[in-house]
Amino acid sequence: MWERAQRLTAWSGGPAGLAAILLVQFALAAVFALSAPLAVVAIFGLAAVVIVVDQPLLGVGMLLMARLLSTGALVFFRIGRIGIGPLEPALVLCAGALVFHAVLSQRKLLHDFPWRNAYVVFFSWICLSMLWSLDRSGGLGEILPMLIVIANTAVILCFIDDWDAFRLMLWFWVISCVLIGVISIGVDVLGIQVTSVEFKAASGGGRETGLGQQPNWFAMNLMFIIHTCFGMALLEQRRWHRVFLALAGFFIFFMMLRSGSRGGAYATLIGGVLAALAHPLFRKWFFRFSALTVLLFVIGIAFDIGSSSQALTRIGTNVSINSNIRFLNWQVCLELFRDTWGLGIGVSGYEEILPTYNNYIAQSLYDYPHGIFWEIIAHYGLIGLIIVAWMVVAVLRMVQDCVRLSRGTQAEVFAWTMPAAMLGYVAWSFVEFTVNEKPFWEFLALYTAMYLIVKRAHAAGASLPAWSSPLRVLRREEEAP
Repeated sequence: MWERAQRLTAWSGGPAGLAAILLVQFALAAVFALSAPLAVVAIFGLAAVVIVVDQPLLGVGMLLMARLLSTGALVFFRIGRIGIGPLEPALVLCAGALVFHAVLSQRKLLHDFPWRNAYVVFFSWICLSMLWSLDRSGGLGEILPMLIVIANTAVILCFIDDWDAFRLMLWFWVISCVLIGVISIGVDVLGIQVTSVEFKAASGGGRETGLGQQPNWFAMNLMFIIHTCFGMALLEQRRWHRVFLALAGFFIFFMMLRSGSRGGAYATLIGGVLAALAHPLFRKWFFRFSALTVLLFVIGIAFDIGSSSQALTRIGTNVSINSNIRFLNWQVCLELFRDTWGLGIGVSGYEEILPTYNNYIAQSLYDYPHGIFWEIIAHYGLIGLIIVAWMVVAVLRMVQDCVRLSRGTQAEVFAWTMPAAMLGYVAWSFVEFTVNEKPFWEFLALYTAMYLIVKRAHAAGASLPAWSSPLRVLRREEEAP
């Protein structure tokens, strides 16, 4: 009888495999009876696990896409400030499958990298500040995203260990941002309302919000890859790849501008100037890009392409911070720093204590510190500021080493373009965002993975692909007699 059962169920891996399949089916049916969206989430999660077990690099790419695509409009419920939608459980299952795969294949999960110790100390200080936090339940919601950063960084460094894998992740990032722009246009054309109530005021005046994001956050999600997208176009040998990346870079940039975010435009400009100073070829294309950008503004404002006129006008004509909301929040942060003798109020609790200092902004939509620097001094005090400064110095030294070790290779392009974007983000972060913001940490983790790849290649005497820009080669061939 047992042998016959094994023959009949051989297609499913035997009776045990069939029992597992039936158990999953019954579980999905039960979940669907409770909530159809949760059933969809479960299916996405199982599909992610199956893909990851067979192709772990695709799993890492899915992690990056989930971090970029997940927005407020897809949220079912929240844990603290973390929104849970269909992509978050899939992300968790995907990460779990990657860790499982790494253990089975005896891959090293805990890598040493330049900013690791500083991050661990900063995370520990945040956890310790729970002892004097005014909102401990909210504090747990702030700590959880920091744990996600640790997990995602470990997974990225574990599997992105060669040059081809790193380049593949950049393609995942570019395609994800293009997809975000396409979905945003589709939602706009179809007239689907996805903007959350609390963001309607911020999105007024024709500003693009993506899928339910505050416009500045939508712009930030797209900003990171712009410089690197054009850098990839300088390396690709196939003409249609170069054309696609150049068009993708302009498309992502234009969608970012539609957010009407002055910070996003200035951050991109700051990064572009840094890249231009790094290399003559970057400089030449930066000037061409600037000329096309001016033309883009003129056309967009004059013809109101995609209802973008007001957003572009907001960027082009209003270069000052015309609202006192930020200044009022910054004043409160300084007062909190002073009143706690430089200790800070601990993780979370800003909204709870804000009415005591300024009830006007406490009743508005803008009851947060408005900047990472201000968040740190208000919540984590002088010690937190010193630790973050330590982390910044560690990253800068890593960038310096990466530039030095990658000269003459394809990595040299990204050794400049990726820090250029991160520098723009750091400048922007003085007036917006929070410490645990995605996708900055994933972008930094990708850069760290490239640094480790370059460092290992240099130590082993191996060579990465040489940087011989096809654009420069074509120019020399045209000039040859």
